[in-house]
Amino acid sequence: MSRMPPEVVHIITGLQQGGAESMLHKLLTEARQQNPEIRQSVYALGQSGVVGERLCAQGFEVRALGLSPRLGNPWVLRPLWQHLRQLPPDSVVQTWMYHADLIGGLLAYAAGQRRIVWNIRQSGIGPADIGRMTRWVVGLCARLSHRLPRKIITNARTAQAVHVAAGYAASRFTWIGNGFDTQRFSFQPEGRRRVREQLGVSDQALLIGNVARHDPQKDLGNFVAMARQVHQRQRHTRFLIAGRGVPSSAPLRTQIAAAGLEQAFLLLDEQQDVPALMSALDLFCLSSRAEGFPNVLGEAMACERPCVSSDCGDAGAVLGDPRWIAPTGDPEALADRVCALLALPVAQRLQLGAGHRQRIQSSFSVASIWRDYLHLYRSL
Repeated sequence: MSRMPPEVVHIITGLQQGGAESMLHKLLTEARQQNPEIRQSVYALGQSGVVGERLCAQGFEVRALGLSPRLGNPWVLRPLWQHLRQLPPDSVVQTWMYHADLIGGLLAYAAGQRRIVWNIRQSGIGPADIGRMTRWVVGLCARLSHRLPRKIITNARTAQAVHVAAGYAASRFTWIGNGFDTQRFSFQPEGRRRVREQLGVSDQALLIGNVARHDPQKDLGNFVAMARQVHQRQRHTRFLIAGRGVPSSAPLRTQIAAAGLEQAFLLLDEQQDVPALMSALDLFCLSSRAEGFPNVLGEAMACERPCVSSDCGDAGAVLGDPRWIAPTGDPEALADRVCALLALPVAQRLQLGAGHRQRIQSSFSVASIWRDYLHLYRSL
């Protein structure tokens, strides 16, 4: 019978707020509840952040190595190298995202570890999606994938074909979706009232929002173009984008000004209380052109928010209702679906939101996702 791994070492690029980082946090929290006998340690190649702070507060072993983006200080990897060399037999090295797959995978292999699992978290790898350095890392990982990792987890079924076409080993892939903490992510009436009051949004206004960092893959220009069309049809609408780098983006502000929506838009930085922010929305709209498994969409659904999304990554599989899915990069189609949803009676919109939450609870619980990870680890 396959044995429990005595330790799982997680290596991730950084620990700022993001989909992969949030999934790691949820996975470790659930793993401690189900299998406290397995030691879980976390190494961030770069800097820590809000997710790292949460993990530390929960007592997890977390270390941020401070590796520079251009790899100019590789000696900072020494603590990770020493840890990997001292790992007990049957331990697992789980890496998260391309740079960690490459650097963490190579270090683990050189240290004698063979139970290495990569984690790919997106489906967009073209020039419009990722930078030249990351594309170089993807190409190198593709060549190494045929021998270095035992398995490659992807959270989006659409991602496997994209990466196999780029040269990744098809036989190494396995799909494990994302899980959601439906206790934390739930509709909060008091949070809704408080956030809308702080933002100066009246009860009569219809607030449409997106939670996304400033990144080409998130296609926030698509959201602004959608907002312009929706606002022309529904004058009581207001729009919100919250995420790292959003308020300081001059191009985004220029797009909003060009659309004549400066008075209708709210731009917020990364938020700590995302469930309260989600609860303040009347509709959640994901505008990305490339995703893996869109965490933020599932979180909005868990908060009972009616949702519309572009057809990015596994968004259609998560939402489970093609009526509210628009082609990527098509703001007119996105606006049509937003307006169709806003045209529904309030009671029907609330019923739709409740159905979203039920879908997340029944199909994407974090408890079942950890069991899938553990089954894979034991199979190694």
